[in-house]
Amino acid sequence: MKLSNVFKMELFKNMHDRVNLLIMLGFMVINIIGGMMITHQANVWFRVPSTLEIMMAMLFAFSVFGTVIFLFVYPYQMARTDYKNKVMSLLIASGVSRVQYYFVKIGATLLFSLLSILLLVILPLLIVLISHDMSLALEFLEFTFEIDAGTFGVILFGWLSIFSMLMTAVILSRGRAYTIFVFVGLSIATSQLTFIFRPLFGLEWWQTSNTIVIMQHLITIAVMGLIGILVLRKQDL
Repeated sequence: MKLSNVFKMELFKNMHDRVNLLIMLGFMVINIIGGMMITHQANVWFRVPSTLEIMMAMLFAFSVFGTVIFLFVYPYQMARTDYKNKVMSLLIASGVSRVQYYFVKIGATLLFSLLSILLLVILPLLIVLISHDMSLALEFLEFTFEIDAGTFGVILFGWLSIFSMLMTAVILSRGRAYTIFVFVGLSIATSQLTFIFRPLFGLEWWQTSNTIVIMQHLITIAVMGLIGILVLRKQDL
């Protein structure tokens, strides 16, 4: 089986995952409506909110909390599916390299994780700002595009390092329910090792800069990727 066909299969499978797509649609709609009502209420001083507005505010708070959880659970769910359905063993048996499949799976999961952030966070925020005041939306976009390269790198590679730890946790636990504990353990170990090895590079624990933080994230990504590949190559699927 060609590697491109495997990637297309991953895209097709994720695009037809109706449960997750419906959940995303629900959170997106609630985030937009709830955000509009909150901004509208903030403009009306000395007015007691109605029961409907209070209920929508509570639903909006729940939706925001649920969105944060979903953004973490969604890539985990996509990554563990092939372990759960025994698809991975069938693909490997068809001649697909484990290392190649690892990067295809990571790439597809990363792509849909970015789309989930866009649909559940960025798009609702822009719609709420536009409905409230177009100038606020323009200021938000201007602020976003004016972020310097260092800060953008810290945000991007910080998220990628968290993503790589999650994927490694899924592989180590074979997608089982205790993946979250493996992820927390990897996060703690990474943070502790960072403080231990800092003096080797002539840095104190409190010294930091965008370049140093980006390098730490890149090392984390590389180490987690190496662990994931080595474990996957030896796993009995």
